[in-house]
Amino acid sequence: MRKYGPKYRRQGKGRLRRISGFFTLVATRLKRAAPAGNNRPQAVVVAQQKKWQISVLSRKGGLLVLCCVVLAAGGLYFRQVLTNSDIFRLSTLSVQGNRMVRKTEILDLGGIEQGINLLSFDTKQAEKAVSEHEWIESVEIVRAWPSSLTIKVHEYRPLAMINIESKTGRGLYYVDRKGKVFAKVDANHELDYPVITGVDSMDKVTGTVIAETGLAARAFEFIRLAARGNPIVPLQTISEVNVSPEKGIVVYLVDRPFPIYMGSEGMRTKYNKLVRLLESLYRRKKIEEIKEIRMDYFGNRVLVAKVES
Repeated sequence: MRKYGPKYRRQGKGRLRRISGFFTLVATRLKRAAPAGNNRPQAVVVAQQKKWQISVLSRKGGLLVLCCVVLAAGGLYFRQVLTNSDIFRLSTLSVQGNRMVRKTEILDLGGIEQGINLLSFDTKQAEKAVSEHEWIESVEIVRAWPSSLTIKVHEYRPLAMINIESKTGRGLYYVDRKGKVFAKVDANHELDYPVITGVDSMDKVTGTVIAETGLAARAFEFIRLAARGNPIVPLQTISEVNVSPEKGIVVYLVDRPFPIYMGSEGMRTKYNKLVRLLESLYRRKKIEEIKEIRMDYFGNRVLVAKVES
């Protein structure tokens, strides 16, 4: 019997290496020669991974939608609870800036009353409704949580009146400092304003702005000059400013019967000259002798006609 020695061990290891190398070579050649379809197991794994990811995202998306629905339902319920509670009930109400429009009119137009819930109250809609009043130029409604409301009203301020024709007939309308015709004159309202007369009818009476050109604009310019507060010819001394295509602008004072013919151009210059002329007549006590004054007599000249004795 042969003994097992180093020689035989080396021979056994060499055979194993040759067998292993043979199988490795065969596997490599088979792998190279194999068609692409043999990668199906890897494609199946990738598809399974994608399917798992989609499933996870679907579960997360469903959970997110569920959370949104729960939050929305909770918000609606919480809002309903607050709406029905007394926390936001209107208890303190203030109306500021109104002189011509009564407080009750403003509240009725805006649908405002004590006890309404401020959480569901639409301030923009109420502002729009209140501003429809012909005397109100703008309005701002401010909420002070939890139960206070302040209504700030800005009314039109009349500067003059204008006598014009409307659909219901000729009548007097107020004009503000910007020349906007905004409201019909009522017997209960203040009437101590100069009146512009001789103007033709307008297509739209209230809301109309006197044009920047034309005789009506010149008449309104004279009134605005008088409103600056000159003590000789202040706004309070003007009774009427007549518009005449033939005579131009004719001014009548409250306490003087004579007419003052201003023409149709250069109103500022003529107004300043008129102030100096009347100041001289008052100082010399000659005002009672005046029959008429023509500021447009000839060029830049002024004609003062006296009453015949």
